[in-house]
Amino acid sequence: MKKITITNAYTWYNKGDAGILLGTVNALKKIYKDEQIQINVLSFTPEEDSKRYCQDKTIVGVYSNVLNPHPYKHTRIGKIVAIIKLLFRMIYLYIFSNLNIRSLIKKDKTFSVLNESDIIVVCGGGFLGGKKLDSLMHVFQMYINTKFNKPVYVMGTSIEPMHNKIVKSLTDSVLKKMNHVFAREIITYDYLLSILDESKITLIPDMAFMLEDKSKKFKNIQELKQKSSVVYGITVRNWNFPNNNNPKELMENYINVLSKFMETEILKNNCSFVFVPQVIVKHGDDAEVALKIKNQLSEDCKDKFVIMRDDLSPVEIKALIGNFDYFIGTRMHSNIFATSMKVPTIAIAYEKKTNGIMHTVSLDDYILEMDKLTLKALRKKVMLQKDNKLKIEKNLAKKIDDIRKEIIEKLTVVLNGEK
Repeated sequence: MKKITITNAYTWYNKGDAGILLGTVNALKKIYKDEQIQINVLSFTPEEDSKRYCQDKTIVGVYSNVLNPHPYKHTRIGKIVAIIKLLFRMIYLYIFSNLNIRSLIKKDKTFSVLNESDIIVVCGGGFLGGKKLDSLMHVFQMYINTKFNKPVYVMGTSIEPMHNKIVKSLTDSVLKKMNHVFAREIITYDYLLSILDESKITLIPDMAFMLEDKSKKFKNIQELKQKSSVVYGITVRNWNFPNNNNPKELMENYINVLSKFMETEILKNNCSFVFVPQVIVKHGDDAEVALKIKNQLSEDCKDKFVIMRDDLSPVEIKALIGNFDYFIGTRMHSNIFATSMKVPTIAIAYEKKTNGIMHTVSLDDYILEMDKLTLKALRKKVMLQKDNKLKIEKNLAKKIDDIRKEIIEKLTVVLNGEK
């Protein structure tokens, strides 16, 4: 029996991150198909996540990441209190992991699970780098992973450019301790080449591409299609535009452009739009942005924008997206779900990781930068999307199959020595 622990998982309520985790599980099943495997998961919402993830019999337990701010009050004081608690716990764990890790293994289930693992996998995602000090929570988890003399693999990461010297120094030092790092796009791969030996890095597509496909007709979408010429799926999000001086104006522009585009398409071309519930966390529900867009539509158009708020699994999200004629996604993993279902997709990129993912599926011409979004540019991309619909679908059918083969082949080469 091979025991694997996947750390740094986020939460079920972000369907993109949940898709990465489940895609990683699917990949590990394929690689170790002739062996029995047990998988434990470390996440930020373990109680809720265990109810969902453990439906897969391969996943035997879900526990907390070593640093976990949840739950905390989403006020200024609440955040400060959470940070202080995290700092004290980090110092405590740092000291004892170096002086007496056996005591932590006996007292803390997370440490016990890590100690019993044969392999430790850092879940893929975009949590490293940037200006995000909270990325240090993930960096510290990766550091703790190295304390058990087990191989540690980072499986499908993106690293945003780091402008904070402390964040960069700590991140780089921990990455150097990893047995192997799988980068999910070329920007991260090139960065890793500057700090790691090439033999310790592999470029692979995002692990969410390994999420299973499922065909399912949704009654409300089918009824909408009967009344519409075209049905678009759409994801939106709130964003703070960290590298810009006018984030409020840019967010307003984003909402205005999308609402004006939708209004025109509804009135002139009898189109309908469906909001896909990709992130449903309490303090960051994407539906809040969707409602702002809907409120800007005229009364005649509002019933043509359906806002779904169901708690769907990542596989069900993919199945839902498969019902659409076209897709316009701001959430990066919604675009992976859409392209995996061979739906022509336009990406609105809020970070460079989106550009890398769209390059993976050869859709570089269908990217719009969120901070430079204009109505004219969006309409131009939509026209291109419509003109090339059949070509895009044919390309994606082959591309997705190739991507999945590539992921398994590259993971197997590296993990084979540990089998």
